[in-house]
Amino acid sequence: MDARLQSIVEKCKKKFGLSAYELESHSIHKERNNKGEAYYKFNMEFFPNVLTEQIEEDVNPDGTAVIEYNLQQDLVETVIFVNGKTYSTKTHFTEKTAEEIAAWVEIETGLTYQTDFKLSEVLEGGYQFKSDIDGIDITPSGMIEVEFDESGKLTSYNLFDTIPTEAEIVKSEFTLTLEEIEPLVKKQLQLVNFPIEAESRFAPVYAMEEVYVPMDGSRWITYFEHERSEVKVDEVLKWDVPLIGEPTRDQPDFVSEASAEEAFGNVGVLEKLFVTDEQIEQCKVIVRDVLRMVLPKESGMWKLATLQRHENFIEAVCQLNEENSSFFNRKFVVLINPQSMAVVNYLDNGQMFEIFDTFAPAEKAVVSHEDAFEKLLSYISLDPVYVFDKVTGKYILCGLLDAAEGIDAITGEVVSLEDY
Repeated sequence: MDARLQSIVEKCKKKFGLSAYELESHSIHKERNNKGEAYYKFNMEFFPNVLTEQIEEDVNPDGTAVIEYNLQQDLVETVIFVNGKTYSTKTHFTEKTAEEIAAWVEIETGLTYQTDFKLSEVLEGGYQFKSDIDGIDITPSGMIEVEFDESGKLTSYNLFDTIPTEAEIVKSEFTLTLEEIEPLVKKQLQLVNFPIEAESRFAPVYAMEEVYVPMDGSRWITYFEHERSEVKVDEVLKWDVPLIGEPTRDQPDFVSEASAEEAFGNVGVLEKLFVTDEQIEQCKVIVRDVLRMVLPKESGMWKLATLQRHENFIEAVCQLNEENSSFFNRKFVVLINPQSMAVVNYLDNGQMFEIFDTFAPAEKAVVSHEDAFEKLLSYISLDPVYVFDKVTGKYILCGLLDAAEGIDAITGEVVSLEDY
């Protein structure tokens, strides 16, 4: 083993009281955090020495200590003792109070309690902490969880997200109102067909799509983090003749294994993942050809919705070319090698939707979009949240646009979306 890795192993054994353990396996993977920044993670699995029975392959027995170490930041991100069982010789928390745990987290991370992270929830046998900015929630949430057993021995520790630094925060006063961004709010009101299983039918309901709106009101940021790096294409794919053949179906590399030399040499750490204009045009042709082979009779029925660059492939997502979306949308996904621009694999989730084949289609909406908006307006909320904005690379103050209710597109009644 590389001497630098061996040093980390010994440090972790001492830090977490693993004298009764032996390192069973280890690996290094290139990862990306919630802001898209690359780093290398050193994964270690320690088996307790007390094990005497035959261990099943690829199974971590109870008491196994799994540790994940961020090599670029030189800190532990995760510690898990499998099934909460530990043979550690160290009792980290004698008092088991939030203050004691927070003080330990400060040592582990270099963060400051009540400034960088605050207590958010008392767990059964542990505590959860989150970051905020002047009492306002942030996303990604900067969550930290620590759990321990009855004797105060650590059983799990997770540093889920990066914590924002002062330099990354653009502080401002929240003055955004629904009135000043009304055109944008209207665009987020979508007609969605919800499945009603008990009645074997789809019901059309106007519902708000959750988004974050920056203070200038000029755009929106998607609610789900993974969607923020997507490239919107929204191009209908048509063809005149099918294509004879079968697309490649190889096993995609979802994990990027790396060497110690790459990790400590910071290879590719500054590299940003993006899809070039040339790749966008190539992907249109590639995806169309895959559909011509796999679904030759469905010309014009699909649109290339989004492209997203991952470490080892480009993910091209196709959706059915329908005016109104459903709560569950069918997708056809093509994975493409970003270097060779060759097809790696494709996935069609069509079989998952066979359960809806017998459902009656949604009735045509009786209530207009404008009327639905007026009925729902008083139920729409706009709450302040600091959001990491990939455009500026900063945490900026936004309004979270949301509504727990919707409008039945047939009756015009206000309905709770929890009922669907």
